[in-house]
Amino acid sequence: MNRFQPATPRAALGLFAAAMTVFTLAVAVIAPARMDVDAQLDRYAARSGVVTVTMSPAVVGDVASTQG
Repeated sequence: MNRFQPATPRAALGLFAAAMTVFTLAVAVIAPARMDVDAQLDRYAARSGVVTVTMSPAVVGDVASTQG
């Protein structure tokens, strides 16, 4: 009786699967963790001329006295 012999060796597929797992984890977890988002936002704000506005909460009494 002839036995079935697959054309692709299991070791090569296993190695490829392990490599793809490492690549996926690197792209999904490690790369975003290394990005400095605050520095990128600061550079973008400096280029675009964005003005930062600080807001303080209003008190109901303050609003009523200005309208009245």
